[in-house]
Amino acid sequence: MGMGMFILGLVVGYVLGTRAGHERYEQIKEHATDVWKSPRVQGSVDAAKQTAKSAAGSATQQVRKRVPGSGFNASQTETTRSA
Repeated sequence: MGMGMFILGLVVGYVLGTRAGHERYEQIKEHATDVWKSPRVQGSVDAAKQTAKSAAGSATQQVRKRVPGSGFNASQTETTRSA
């Protein structure tokens, strides 16, 4: 009977722990979603996106200037290409 009670205790502890863990997970997930959707965070995300786009554009221009056959003539300037 001692082993049966031990196993029953393990099962009950597992079930209760799983429920508590799932509830806590849901709380954390909800909080993280709220933070992600906040205007302050989204403003930072937008700023990071713009910075990344700018850096990617600059890197692309540098590669085109240095790689032969990339379709960009090093003597061309930005104003010459856009005209």
